[in-house]
Amino acid sequence: MKDEIILKVSNLSAGYGEQSAVENLSFQLRLGEILCLAGDSGSGKSTVLKALLFMPEIHVSSGEIHLFGTDLQTLSEKKRRSYCTEKMGMVFQSPGASFNPIRTYQKQFVETLKSHGKYDAAAFHSQAEAAFAKVDLKDARRLLLACPYALSGGMNQRMALALAMLLGQEILLCDEPTSALDATTALQVARELKKLRDENGISQILVTHNLAMAGFLADRIGIMYQGRLVELGETDQILRQPKHPYTKSLLKAIPPMQKKEGGRNDS
Repeated sequence: MKDEIILKVSNLSAGYGEQSAVENLSFQLRLGEILCLAGDSGSGKSTVLKALLFMPEIHVSSGEIHLFGTDLQTLSEKKRRSYCTEKMGMVFQSPGASFNPIRTYQKQFVETLKSHGKYDAAAFHSQAEAAFAKVDLKDARRLLLACPYALSGGMNQRMALALAMLLGQEILLCDEPTSALDATTALQVARELKKLRDENGISQILVTHNLAMAGFLADRIGIMYQGRLVELGETDQILRQPKHPYTKSLLKAIPPMQKKEGGRNDS
């Protein structure tokens, strides 16, 4: 992992209307890093992801966001939305949230590529096959002709990852991407996320309530509590030598076996 900072968030405050959900948040994301933001429901972690994409329902009241050196607040709304979606992709908690359940993946992939100005009809299937291979999906042509309702939650999540690869997005924002899956499928998706980091250099910000999952995936962990980032550090430091009382309380809630298995393992 390199030390190059590709995303810098400084003193960010954001929320819904006049209600603040995140206050004075500062962190950085490095090239090829997985950063997990962990905390209970209502801690503000999902709001952070929405603020990074300047989603319409989010009001950023103060702070700065620099993405690959560009100050996003200096861009017009149209240019900012285009730039953010070119560089960053979103993987939602519900596998079905990324797609229309009754339309084929191919139609939805093509529409998305066209909206980003990246559709090449002649190269589409070869590009799709290459993107699918990055997340261990085989038989791309068959999968493209399927509808999301016909596939499992884990397959839908991997299709969402494949679409991000097809778009060439360099940062994945993952909102509880494994929480709606059974334990075995969740582990498979987590391994795919690590593979995208290790083999393709895809940087990721992943929010989760599951510290065991954060321990498995993350290079660094940030702890969110009541809209604030109360602790941020290397994964081993957070899991073995936590400083904030809230972090300690989260760790106590992890069963011993999960603590043992949750530590980062790059094998």
